[in-house]
Amino acid sequence: MSLYEFGPFQLDVERLLLLHEGAPVALGPKVVETLLALVEHPGEVLAKGALLDRIWPEGFVEEANLAQNIYVLRKTLRTTWGVDAIETVPRRGYRFVADVRRVERAPLAEAPLVLEVPVANPAPAIARARPRYRWAFAAASVAIVALGFILTAAAHRAPAASRLSANGARIYQIGRYYWNLRTRVGVEKSLAYFAQVIDTDPHDARGYAALAEANAIMGDYRYGSQAPTVYFSRARGYAEKALAIDPDSAEAHASLGLIALDTRDEDRAVDELERSLQLDPSYGPAHEWYGVALLYKGRANEAFHQLQTAANLDPLSVSTTAWLGSAAYLDHRFNEAIAYSRQTLDLEPQRTDVLATIGEAYEAEGNFSRAIDAFKKYGGSSGENRAEAAALLAHVYAVQHRTAEARAQLAYASAHARDVDPTDLAAAAAAVGDRNVALGILRRLKGRLAWLALENDPRFAQLREDAAFRQLAVQQPA
Repeated sequence: MSLYEFGPFQLDVERLLLLHEGAPVALGPKVVETLLALVEHPGEVLAKGALLDRIWPEGFVEEANLAQNIYVLRKTLRTTWGVDAIETVPRRGYRFVADVRRVERAPLAEAPLVLEVPVANPAPAIARARPRYRWAFAAASVAIVALGFILTAAAHRAPAASRLSANGARIYQIGRYYWNLRTRVGVEKSLAYFAQVIDTDPHDARGYAALAEANAIMGDYRYGSQAPTVYFSRARGYAEKALAIDPDSAEAHASLGLIALDTRDEDRAVDELERSLQLDPSYGPAHEWYGVALLYKGRANEAFHQLQTAANLDPLSVSTTAWLGSAAYLDHRFNEAIAYSRQTLDLEPQRTDVLATIGEAYEAEGNFSRAIDAFKKYGGSSGENRAEAAALLAHVYAVQHRTAEARAQLAYASAHARDVDPTDLAAAAAAVGDRNVALGILRRLKGRLAWLALENDPRFAQLREDAAFRQLAVQQPA
């Protein structure tokens, strides 16, 4: 963990957190980023234009915003340190004039969260339960709509104790709209809006909790230039700041649940998400992530109903609707899986990962022509989806006894195995008659979560009767 130390302060680089003698200081993230830019180059004059470009890469900001950040920093540092550490250089910019020391410290046991990802497949190992985020968002873009619709789409129940100003509440709702898209562009925009919420209302927990959730999604979807552990660490820091202001912040507990979920600590995830729902039963994202946690535990029917509740609470949440389609498929509600997945595409045409769910549901119903059409559309939506689509096509061709086509698609998928869910490879191999190959793939799966699809996916119905398969299944941790 990298820290900059100056006077009684420490600046945590990964979590974008200013500490005073170890205690967090309530500053907005843009203010902390301004400080970080200065302390990274002590004694150097940083031009105003360079600072604006770094701190507000999205643009559309006035120089007065930078001046306000500098004012807040000077006031904060002077109050408890008594030192004028930031100097204004007329017509040029600012520089940090106090002594700075950079130190590297071993992280706390609970801080950096290491994701266990199978070497053969760099995507998160959540098998077929998880919508195909890794591929679906690689080239995603956001369609901007009228501001009135944005505010309606993002509407979220404000707790009675909320102290958000009218402007803060408006900005918060816009950030929620972009966050709900769960695209790279959308989540990055939400980070900027939630940061403005903190700048506007620094003593309200909701801005910090929202930033916690946005950073958790950055890590969850592998967005951004930093490692997922960095975003999870930031998310945890913001969640802790939110809970320090309001111990009953449902959003903060939900974000801690999401972090635990993505790091395979399902028990803690369930505890945090249940706590969130106790505090605010109407908070849609907590229902969504609780549903996902139940999917991980193989409780597809309960998961479906949690996700259905989440969708009813946030009907325009693209992510929730996509997950609901996946849960419906795993709960063998194939018509509903198709309907919810099509709703997802209506909400966000770039969510092409749901085409795979549509194809699987059609295949389970025996409508092979429509399944093939959906898989081909999925593969053609992005070059990164081609190999995954090939594995799905291999299975449906094999079921139709189109052996030559099935083997050709399986060969392509196997040659690009890093881009393919291993359970899809195993299903395809079993379908063409390569039972030992399928079992070999399954033996390399690590952990209970990777077996969820095998327990619920109709494609594994026959393989589940195999004695060797059952032996592998019982060896997985509960």
